[in-house]
Amino acid sequence: QALISLHHEVIRPPEIQHLPSYRFKAEVGKQVAHNVSDHLSGRTPYPQPAKFDRLQPTIAHGKRGVTKTVEVLQELVDIELEEVDDDERQRVANLKRDNVSKLFEAIYDITVIGDAVANTSEINTVALLKQLLADPDPQVRTGAAQVLGRFCAILQGRKAVCASGCAEQLAFMLEDPEHADVRLASGKTLHILTQSIDGRDDVVDTVADGQTILIMVKALLAVSQKQGGISTPELTPVLLDALANLLRFDEPISLALMGGVMPFVVQQLKLRKHNMAALRCLCSICSHPEGKRAAIEEKALQAICGLLASEKPVERQLSARAVLLMCVDELGKQKAGVLVPNLCQQLYEEDHDLYMNALLAIRTICEWPATREYVMKVLEDDPEMREQVFSDHQVHLASYRYEANKPPRV
Repeated sequence: QALISLHHEVIRPPEIQHLPSYRFKAEVGKQVAHNVSDHLSGRTPYPQPAKFDRLQPTIAHGKRGVTKTVEVLQELVDIELEEVDDDERQRVANLKRDNVSKLFEAIYDITVIGDAVANTSEINTVALLKQLLADPDPQVRTGAAQVLGRFCAILQGRKAVCASGCAEQLAFMLEDPEHADVRLASGKTLHILTQSIDGRDDVVDTVADGQTILIMVKALLAVSQKQGGISTPELTPVLLDALANLLRFDEPISLALMGGVMPFVVQQLKLRKHNMAALRCLCSICSHPEGKRAAIEEKALQAICGLLASEKPVERQLSARAVLLMCVDELGKQKAGVLVPNLCQQLYEEDHDLYMNALLAIRTICEWPATREYVMKVLEDDPEMREQVFSDHQVHLASYRYEANKPPRV
């Protein structure tokens, strides 16, 4: 036995008791020949009992995790910070950050979101998040905006966000003077809100008395300035996409034009920055007669000329659609000559959508005699395509009671 103890240290009895501070009836580990006991004494569960703090983030998940976290956040919000010292104020701020992060983590499923929005507990979750949007800590405001973004995934959540005033508060947070993360989180939440038809209608009609468009356009111009104090380049495509979703009716488009959105969109296209978002926004604005004329006067046709030959098919398709929308205006037909070569090149695309967008745009600009002659001149090397375009043009004029080189009869 002495030789075994000397040459086989692994089976020697432990030097200290196994978890000595635990109150067991027997001296567990004293007679057990296993050296792992020495290491377990310093690992979790801790030998000494840990102090329980109910304001710490819960370890529960799902619905129960949301309920417990909301209760803790409500208790933290109700604490009067003016009556406590600086250390306690900092502790409360840290607890708010941790619990908001836990709430964002727990809301991962549509069922859980629905239960949270339906207020199955006594606390109104959306009203609580509205209070957190006004918290002095930027991390808490960012977390609250992200949680509201999760709420916007379902219809009841979008209705609650708009009815409670959270959407209006998020719109004003786009120009938050302190933190770029707050501006970005609020912009992404508004973007999620405007992706659905009901959310878009609520934002346009009810939020901020219908002035949301002006607020968003103002924020877009502010965060895009390099020399500005709230410059946030990552927010520019998010707001352009959100505006593209909102600008579907006459009144919102008029408000956006009043706010000065068209010069900015054309400038982005000229600089080749955020092409997809800028093209979508341009197409939405050009669905209105005032938007068409404003785009033409800002030289949007010249700005998208190069995008008609882009390497990305989606950019070519959206550019041709924008040309089609703008050239409904007579002034657009007159100034579309610069686009003819690139549009004619799209006629040879194998993708049907690309081909049809280009054909419809050419059909529209061919209503102007000078532009029509230029189209025929560009296609003179391909008689078959030229005849095809000319026949399509004749059918188009006949269907609208037009005759070539003559004024319309209706």
